[in-house]
Amino acid sequence: MKKIVYFHTIFMEETLNLGQFTLLDAFLTNKEVVIREFYIAQYPKTKYYILKNGGTLENAKDVFQDAFFACWKKLSSGKFKPKNKTELEAYLFTAAKNKWIDQTRRVAKRKIIAIDEKSYHLAADETMQTSEMEKSEEQMSITLSAFESLGKACKDLLTQFYFNKMSMKTIAENLNIEEASAKNKKYRCIQKLKELALGYVSWQQ
Repeated sequence: MKKIVYFHTIFMEETLNLGQFTLLDAFLTNKEVVIREFYIAQYPKTKYYILKNGGTLENAKDVFQDAFFACWKKLSSGKFKPKNKTELEAYLFTAAKNKWIDQTRRVAKRKIIAIDEKSYHLAADETMQTSEMEKSEEQMSITLSAFESLGKACKDLLTQFYFNKMSMKTIAENLNIEEASAKNKKYRCIQKLKELALGYVSWQQ
């Protein structure tokens, strides 16, 4: 009697195991109808998760499809042997969830890199602008110092031409000289200004 009960128990366990592996058998033997039904039944869970976590419907479709085929590959290779349908469902959802997490991390990383690169270029541009501004200010300071060292006649002539925007004809009339003479004088004053400026640069170095 005990032997009969024992064999009956073994038979029931095997029957249950066969029932649990019906879905697994469908994957292993490519039973399209069963696999499609499983696909349709499991997709909503992944879709809900991805939409809730910042994804789109297109994201959900792509991620679930990738996870589904990855799961199928694992089953076919024998690397994954679920004990029942619940374990298979959990594995599929976890695979989809992890793929979405990895995808969002990659996107976030790309954004951070893009922001860092933009910040770097902005900082570089700002540094360049600051450097150019400092250089321009230094040149202006040297020029003004050289200008102050000019004689009064040169200072008056250059002031009228550069600051008061007078024509050489008007300046010549103000100085009571010929326009050609005024132009020659302006040229000599500019040369003198350059010499003084170069002298200040050499002195600073």
